[in-house]
Formats: sequence, structure tokens, C-alpha cells
Amino acid sequence: MEEKAFYSDLKGSVELITFGSESLGLLKREQEYLGSVLFTTDLSTVSLPVPSKYAQENRIELYFLLPDYWSLEPSSSLFAWAAETLIEIKNYLKAGHWAITGHTFNMPTPPEGKFKEAAFDALLLMNPILVKESLAPIPCEDKVIHFKALCPIFKREKDVKEARGMEKFMERYLAKGNTEKLDEFRVSSVKTSLLFWR
Repeated sequence: MEEKAFYSDLKGSVELITFGSESLGLLKREQEYLGSVLFTTDLSTVSLPVPSKYAQENRIELYFLLPDYWSLEPSSSLFAWAAETLIEIKNYLKAGHWAITGHTFNMPTPPEGKFKEAAFDALLLMNPILVKESLAPIPCEDKVIHFKALCPIFKREKDVKEARGMEKFMERYLAKGNTEKLDEFRVSSVKTSLLFWR
């Protein structure tokens, strides 16, 4: 009997997309203006070698929360950038590396437009915010799968996160009304003066 796919229990319409030799999931939310979720589908088949204190994060899937004005066609340069980035980071982790909430990855240069001009510096791994209910942890046989967002952040934000820790950074980030949704129009949640305060 074929194993049931974990994403079959997600609320909304899930479409499997083939990108090169890889497959990704696309969750179209019931209210389109809230955006769509592009996510990996097989990272959780691997138990990441996280330290024991973070054992609950050893089975994860990655996602981007795409804004509603982005094209969802694989031929779109921005959609292709998101897909390729997910696949690259997923394969990096499957090769024996690990990451937990608060980890940052290098951000590949976006292909065009305002998103490129925003000059984000890194991708921050964070827990779901806007889609917390839609992407709640999923019990699956002998494991629990957690979704983790990849969120673009500015260099100042990265510096503060590394200096003060993820919890303090997220307090400020959320206080500014920010979420995990890709948003090329947002400004940094960190002022220059904060970098020199300890």
C-alpha cells in the first residue's frame, strides 16, 4: 500500500510541481490575497543531525510564502528563483548538514525588479507566522514534521539577530508588523543606532 503523503492533510489546494528533476508542493490558500505556499516535499524523509536539545527540529520541510502578486508559473523568473533556492537549501541539508530556527543561509541574488533592489542579505529560518494554523506540525508515522519558513532579512537585521539572539530579534521584527511573507517593499526593522547598543 502506497504511503500517504504528509501534505494531503493540509488545508487548501495542493499542487505538485516538477522543477527539473525535483518536486515541490504549492499550497494555494483559500483567500488568495494571503499568498501561496511553495514548499519542499521530501526533506523530512531525512532526520537532520541536530543537537539532542533541538531534537524536535530534526524533521522539517522548508517553504516560502509567496505574495499574491507573484506569478505562480514555473516559467516566471521570480517563481523559478524561489523554487531553485528551496531545492538548493534542501539538498544542502540532505547532504548531512543541519539547521534550526534562527539559522541563516546565503541569499541567492533575485533575478529582477524591486525584490532585487531591496538588497536583502540572508535567508532566516523561522517558524510559521501568517500560516501558523495552515502549516501546523504534522504527525506522520513515527515522526512529527515541522514547517520552517525561509525569510529574507537585511544585513542590519542579521547583525542584531546574531548579537542579541533569535528571541530578541523576533520581538522587534514582529513588533514592526513583519511576517514570513516575501515582501520587497518592507524596510529594515532595525535602526542603525541599535547596532551599537549592548
